[in-house]
Amino acid sequence: MPAMRVLALVVLLASAVAVASEPELELTGSTRLPSDPTPAELVRDTHYWISNEDHLGLFHDAVKDKRGVYLGVGSDQNYLLAAWARAEVLVLMDFDQSIVDLHRVYRLMFLAAETPEEFLRLWRRESRAEVRRLIQEKGGTRFERAQLLRAYGTARWAVERRLKRVVEQMKKASLPCFLVDADDYAHIRGLHEGNRVLVVRGDLTAERTVAALGRVTKQAGRKMGVVYLSNAEQYFPYDANYRSNMRALPLDEHSVVVRTSGQRGITHVKGSYYHYNTQSGSSFRAWLEDRKTRDVRMMLRYAPDTGQPRGLSRLDMGPGEAREAWKQKLLEKRMRRVARQ
Repeated sequence: MPAMRVLALVVLLASAVAVASEPELELTGSTRLPSDPTPAELVRDTHYWISNEDHLGLFHDAVKDKRGVYLGVGSDQNYLLAAWARAEVLVLMDFDQSIVDLHRVYRLMFLAAETPEEFLRLWRRESRAEVRRLIQEKGGTRFERAQLLRAYGTARWAVERRLKRVVEQMKKASLPCFLVDADDYAHIRGLHEGNRVLVVRGDLTAERTVAALGRVTKQAGRKMGVVYLSNAEQYFPYDANYRSNMRALPLDEHSVVVRTSGQRGITHVKGSYYHYNTQSGSSFRAWLEDRKTRDVRMMLRYAPDTGQPRGLSRLDMGPGEAREAWKQKLLEKRMRRVARQ
């Protein structure tokens, strides 16, 4: 073998060994994800301090033990879902800085409270002075403390009421809840103690935060376990930015995307504002490649309703298969109508 070829082979092998031995990047609370720009306006000019999704138990089986990286928008609902998923890294994102500040208040309370009972006590009215001292002592810079105090002072009463409601809902559904179940609570608290919670102001349709999260997650050798989108998708089209952001996330057939939608033309859970949908990561990626799908409603119309209850759907098919199944369902419905006539 010529000397130059031998040298080239040696260099190639050395490079391969170097790459193989290079440690994976770790995804922790210290990871610096870039924030997206502050939005020009908020939806309905409102801070959504708490969730109004009252049937989150419908997501339990879909997210249970998914592990991996959990990405979620919104507020309190993420702790419930992430505990069920046994998320290994928790990424909490919202384009409203006030919700980001509220999550940082949650963090201080999780770290201060060893039990769910103590955590709930800290949200009560009589604990206000104690929590304010906690924020003053551990809330960061003077500016950051002011932000946290403002978020806590505005949201406290709503959060206290919401958490009580979640306890009642999960008890009625016979499901574990981080506000009662010691293991679920310990998991979320452990994520905070282990510095595995990232809180960032991010916009699903902007260019920085989600794209950066996708890159860092892949570099860390991790996969997405759960992506929780709440009802955010109903407010924007599936434009190039959104498709690019979601495709950047390492989603596969083991990942699950969970969302709600209050749009017309799809079934809603009885007594609820919302339709509840779960979707495999591989199915979502396939739909993102489909240019005919211009928004979430155009996708959800093909999501089979499980009927347990009506208003809950599961989508694991790609667009071609889903549309064909929908056509067959319509055809069968027409044939039954003709037969009755």
